[in-house]
Amino acid sequence: MNSDWYVTTGGDGFRSQVDPEDSNTIYSESQYGVLVRYDKRTGEELLIQPQEGKGEPPLRWNWDSPLIISPHSHTRLYFGANKLFRSDDRGNTWKLISGDLTRQIDRNKLPVMGKVWGPDAVAKNQSTSFYGNLVALAESPKKENLIYVGTDDGLIQVTSDSGASWTKYEKFPGVPDNTYVSRLAASHHDANTVYAAFENHKE
Repeated sequence: MNSDWYVTTGGDGFRSQVDPEDSNTIYSESQYGVLVRYDKRTGEELLIQPQEGKGEPPLRWNWDSPLIISPHSHTRLYFGANKLFRSDDRGNTWKLISGDLTRQIDRNKLPVMGKVWGPDAVAKNQSTSFYGNLVALAESPKKENLIYVGTDDGLIQVTSDSGASWTKYEKFPGVPDNTYVSRLAASHHDANTVYAAFENHKE
């Protein structure tokens, strides 16, 4: 029934993350990385989106930015813009654990339908995702701090030391360059295995 449902935040249809040890704590987002922690007991909705540092360029958030709760700590969150953030206190504070993990391509120089369009093109700069950001995210349940990120411009980046160092993968058999990494799933059985899905409709 309608009375069985409750609203955690507004937005255009995003996945929520529920604290596995406290089902009253729910993380919900809306477009461009606007992230809230919702308390079902009180109805409080607290904005916890990480911000760029003073004097730094704006972060590039996807319309549906990737968020996970670590399988190794229920208070640890990972959240991705064009860079990856980690929180160990449910989003009260954030630590940046990467640089820019994308190809850093200027989308205003990319042809669409055979033409590079100007800034006045319909909806080019409103109601669309920024380009060059993280869209897939996973941490190995077998090995803590082994994290995989996928980007909308076709990269998979891997760290095994919680962001101290990263390894970039940009070529995949049978996959065109720059293909959107739609999902990453770390194996529950083998720390050396991750599954990746790609889809190229934006090309």
